[in-house]
Amino acid sequence: MIMGYPEKTALDAAFYNEFIAPRMPKQIFDVHVHLNLPQHIPFISKQRLSQDWAFQSGLYLTADEAFSRAAMLFPNIEYALAGFPWPIRETKMEENNTYLSHLHQEGIAFPFMGTKPDWDAEKVEADLMHFCGFKPYPDFVATTKGGENSIFEFMPHHQLEVLNRYKKSVVLHLPRKNRLADKENLKELLDMRQKYPDIQIIIAHFGRSFCPAYLSEGLDYLGREADGFYFDTAAVINPTVYKIAFEQIQYQHILFGTDAPILYWHGKRTWTERGYQNYCRENYDWNRHLEGFVAEEKYTFILYEQLKSILDAMDQACFGCEEKQGVFANNARNILHI
Repeated sequence: MIMGYPEKTALDAAFYNEFIAPRMPKQIFDVHVHLNLPQHIPFISKQRLSQDWAFQSGLYLTADEAFSRAAMLFPNIEYALAGFPWPIRETKMEENNTYLSHLHQEGIAFPFMGTKPDWDAEKVEADLMHFCGFKPYPDFVATTKGGENSIFEFMPHHQLEVLNRYKKSVVLHLPRKNRLADKENLKELLDMRQKYPDIQIIIAHFGRSFCPAYLSEGLDYLGREADGFYFDTAAVINPTVYKIAFEQIQYQHILFGTDAPILYWHGKRTWTERGYQNYCRENYDWNRHLEGFVAEEKYTFILYEQLKSILDAMDQACFGCEEKQGVFANNARNILHI
């Protein structure tokens, strides 16, 4: 494999066959995948890499590699994907978008356009026909991850007006430390929903609710207004988050996403009320081997841990085939008009 991501082991196959395969639907549409070529991020400093474990885990993924790994990870399942660039300052965004638009024209992917907040309306409108919508990101305005920036600083109104006119979608990562539980974020989301009613607003990572407190508090504040938004599952492992989501969010508004290639490693995650700890087998710089090498040999793919959490919560919610296939594929296809 050209990117050197971890291979599947006999333990992984056994875990998949026991806990996942019997309960999986026949199709996956992965709404949250970073696709690029190595030349699209030609340089990222050691300092930047050291500041974010996700950067260290995977910066490059071609479409060919994404499909190859999906065939390995999810055998006998029909796989499709959306795709968007790594939305960070170092990315050559125009070149990455050109690569994605070609994938769309060839029927390989259904991508989102990476945007920068200083691009004018004419620039973002010019190639929109080849994209399902926009993928902005706080990194273009924030000095630190989780910085206290407004959504409208990196997703400006003039770009939202274009998106609304074409009735397309946005995949939105929330800023600020408390993410979905931040009242300023929630007020801005409601403002966006009111001003731009024809945009399908997809909130990434359940609003970065990697721990249940963020999702619970955010949904409590939104009430039935939550029905105006969509949520993707990318990088969310915690089973309680899924229990809350399937109880309080219409299942038609939940979209499966992996956050590939970031979560291709073997490992698991533990949680406190508002924080989490990754445990990993592979020798990434961020891995401190906290449980030791013997314990790590028993880790399966973290993506399999995610799937098990989703499927367990679906069983608890008494989801049938229609609901499962909706979350894993059909909801995204409906929202993106595929």
